[in-house]
Amino acid sequence: MVGAKIGWKLVQAAFTVAVGLAASKAVSTAWKLGSGGKPPKDGQGEYLEVVTWAAASAAAAAAAKLFAERRAAAYYLRSTGHAPPGYVQDVTAGLIRGTDTGLVKKED
Repeated sequence: MVGAKIGWKLVQAAFTVAVGLAASKAVSTAWKLGSGGKPPKDGQGEYLEVVTWAAASAAAAAAAKLFAERRAAAYYLRSTGHAPPGYVQDVTAGLIRGTDTGLVKKED
C-alpha cells in the first residue's frame, strides 16, 4: 500500500507540474494579448490591474489543479487497474462516455 501511495503522489505531481506550467503560460499570453503589456509583477501597477491579474492567475491555477488531478487519477486507473489511494470507483459517475473518470474521492 505504501508503494501505491508513493506511485500515486509521483503521478499526481508530474501531471500537476505539467498542467500548471501550461496554465501559467496560457494566462500570461492571454494577458499580453488582451492588455497589450506584460502582467504586473511584485504588485507593481495600478490597483485594478493587480487585482485582475491575481484573480485571473488564481482561477487558472485552480482549474489547472482540478484538471491535473482528474487526469492523473484516470491515468493511474488505466495503468494499474485500480483506483488511486483516496479514491473509489463510482459506477454512476462517467455513465456518459468521455465526460468523467468514474472516480470519486473517498469521504472520511
